[in-house]
Amino acid sequence: MNRVISIFAAWGLAALMVLCVPQTADALGLGVKAGVSLTREQQFDTFYGMGGQFDSHRWMLGSNLDLGSFILPNLHLLPGIDIAVQENLRVYVANLDIVYFFHQTPVGRAYIGGGFGTHFFRPKTASIEPDPAVEGAENQGPQNDTKISVNIPLGYQRKLGPVLSWFGEMKLIIADDEKDSALQFTIGFHFGNE
Repeated sequence: MNRVISIFAAWGLAALMVLCVPQTADALGLGVKAGVSLTREQQFDTFYGMGGQFDSHRWMLGSNLDLGSFILPNLHLLPGIDIAVQENLRVYVANLDIVYFFHQTPVGRAYIGGGFGTHFFRPKTASIEPDPAVEGAENQGPQNDTKISVNIPLGYQRKLGPVLSWFGEMKLIIADDEKDSALQFTIGFHFGNE
């Protein structure tokens, strides 16, 4: 119950910040993106030592809303939603990222940021069956789960016209469990003024 309260409190605080911070109307923009999240199915094993590799992936679609400058002219608030799809799993994500545009030219700009996300893991029950060799297999079926993550996005936008640009982004998603963390690569289009 405490976890649910903390999730609602965090998103309520984020919504309050969005409503209370004055936004510039000419900076409002919508981003639409698609990409892949690289993940690990196998857990870290101390026998093999440090390091590892990605052994699975999730296809993803998403969108974010650039609400314009926040506190500083180059600091922008970007709430967003994503859906990631794996063969037996759907992950619905709500993000709140703050990005800083550290390099700007007339044709493009680069950014880095940080934020957090809430991930709603929804497995497909029909494709996952309990393993009879595992003790308590009758109660082992797939479970819905909700996780909080820390996000670190790094990206670049390049203008295609007065209100259209393309962007590429790499986002490190850090969760409390290694299998829920990911390295996400996306490309997409940004509609709106910069």
